[in-house]
Amino acid sequence: MPSRLPPLNALRAFVAAARHSSFRLAAEELNVTPGAVSRQIRSLELFLGIPLFDRSQRQVRLTEAGARYFTRIADLFTEIQQATDTLLDGDGRRTLRVDCIPTFAMHWLLPRLPLFQQRFPELAVSLSTAPGPIDIGRPFDYAIRRDPAHFAGLKPLPLMREHCVPVCSPSLPGLETLRSPADLTRRTVITIRARADLLPAWSTAHGLELDAFRNRMEVDHTYFAIQAAEDGLGVAIVPRLFVERPLETGRLTAPLGAEGVVSGHYYLLESRQRGHTEAPAFPDWLREQAMTSGNPSPAPGEGARAAGG
Repeated sequence: MPSRLPPLNALRAFVAAARHSSFRLAAEELNVTPGAVSRQIRSLELFLGIPLFDRSQRQVRLTEAGARYFTRIADLFTEIQQATDTLLDGDGRRTLRVDCIPTFAMHWLLPRLPLFQQRFPELAVSLSTAPGPIDIGRPFDYAIRRDPAHFAGLKPLPLMREHCVPVCSPSLPGLETLRSPADLTRRTVITIRARADLLPAWSTAHGLELDAFRNRMEVDHTYFAIQAAEDGLGVAIVPRLFVERPLETGRLTAPLGAEGVVSGHYYLLESRQRGHTEAPAFPDWLREQAMTSGNPSPAPGEGARAAGG
């Protein structure tokens, strides 16, 4: 029976391009040309028989199948890297097993992990993702969750606040007319089925009725809301910490300001499993990153009773 394992180089190109949302940046990371990255990804798509990127727009973006594939195999590449480091460096390197929400991992944690590994080379991070409750039957050292129903009885340690903010393409027609929160009621607002709480939180904070937002485009996940906003399909209400890079690069803009309103809290939960790896440097580093990115930790207990989603 022929092997069903895809080519490793094609997988590397896919993971890099998905992480950066750019063939050019992936090429720089891999020290190859953008054309080589494109060819590798095309070969992977032919192998799988499934399109992984939508190339119909100016910005390449993952398809729904591509996004699901990325969240699975990105973890595997991390584990391969850690296994290789352990083999080369001996048994002195400790591995931290982190269980994280997929969207948080993709947009916030993964881009920062190289900084952690540079600062703490003696610690390797093995990242797994899950959208629901912590599975205490699986070995882990730390978990990151937002919904208190997913804490599995573990004590939540405050990590950071989440602020939601309206974002859109800088080339959105009529952008100059978006001057106040009420102006948004006359535009197409992109909402997220998995985060139905965001628009109500934002509208309530600005004294607006939810029924005033009559033109809505609903998508399944945060990733697609961000891409739809970049493509000029409307104004998306999304967590600010997930759009830090597109705001910095100018792919997105926050027409009403980037401060936003509090829409949730993230917590770090430490395993109580026997023999789990303890590494105080990891929680401290996470809080430091939260502060430097403008997402400070909530006060102890703040938001712990908030409904998840």
